[in-house]
Amino acid sequence: MDEVLLHGQAVSDARSSRLPAGPKKLNSLQWLRYVAALFVVFYHAAGHMKMVRGSDWGIEHTPDWLGPAGVMIFFALSGNLMASAMMRQKAPQFLLHRVVRIYPAFLLCAILTIVINYLLHGDNSIDWRAISLMPYGGSGYPLGVEWTLVFEIVFYVFVAGIIALNKQAEAVPILIGWLVLIVINCHFHPDDPTTNVFPPPQLLFQSINAAFATGMLLPLIIRFPVHPILAFLIAVALVLVSPQYGTVSMRWGYGLGAALFVLSLSRYRGLPALFGNGIGGRLGNRLGNASYALYLCHVPIIRWTYFGFEHVNPQHIFFMAIAFAITGSLVIGALDVWMYGHMKGLVDRGGRWVSPTAAAFLAVFAAVATWSTIYG
Repeated sequence: MDEVLLHGQAVSDARSSRLPAGPKKLNSLQWLRYVAALFVVFYHAAGHMKMVRGSDWGIEHTPDWLGPAGVMIFFALSGNLMASAMMRQKAPQFLLHRVVRIYPAFLLCAILTIVINYLLHGDNSIDWRAISLMPYGGSGYPLGVEWTLVFEIVFYVFVAGIIALNKQAEAVPILIGWLVLIVINCHFHPDDPTTNVFPPPQLLFQSINAAFATGMLLPLIIRFPVHPILAFLIAVALVLVSPQYGTVSMRWGYGLGAALFVLSLSRYRGLPALFGNGIGGRLGNRLGNASYALYLCHVPIIRWTYFGFEHVNPQHIFFMAIAFAITGSLVIGALDVWMYGHMKGLVDRGGRWVSPTAAAFLAVFAAVATWSTIYG
């Protein structure tokens, strides 16, 4: 969930010469980020309408694949981005870039949600381990979507390890090995579709990580361009077929389809009116920048809307809630972009404090994971 970068030949050049690959914003992937966020918003608007209002209207009119597909697209985008980021940055800088991307907007939304829930409902329950986004195996998340951010952070620590060990050139066999371990784990411990939180030792080996791994792997092994229409057709086929064989198959199918489609868009140079530097591209860039904020804030806003407008009919309140979430995300998204740009600049200028700060983050990560593994 970050700015999207141009891979292509730059990744190959970076691998062979060890020089950093230069970033370039891709409006095609910015559009995709926002579409993925909207998938999740519609999915949750339907589910929370049932939970809060007791109405099936949203579920009856919303495809049940939207939520899983949206999450897998986000994960595949993250994997795709890491394929070049690992070539350009040292491990401490890489890890802190990810930390300042994830935490500021999350903490802002979490604190606002906790305060508003207290004012509206007197709810003062706070799980500080959940707010830390560290792997602890619980589910006391104020925003309702943080379990995916835990997977993101575990993935970033994994990639930081590759960089720290100077194994970027061996990334392909490492990623293939990771996928093999996921397959083995899925064979002995098939996914429970009702479970999204796991004890720390299990996080890296869940099938949902297939989107991260394939999203990162495909840019490293596929040199030829894949047309987005072909990639889209393959992705749709996987979305339609893979759920028929269970949750594990669904997550692998969605992950692989998302990774292929992300790769195709990252190399596509068509549709300049939409993906270029004109009005369409600038709009996509603006919406893409707001996608993380939309992902963070949409569930609380949807729930507050359902509670606050209880006499509005289901069809109208469904779209009202989505509209409120989109509006709120534009405000938070602008602040998020400013915070990230400012804090990323601090990391880039940080000098000698960057490595100790990254080490401190890893120490806390390891301590929470170890404590949670031993004591639960």
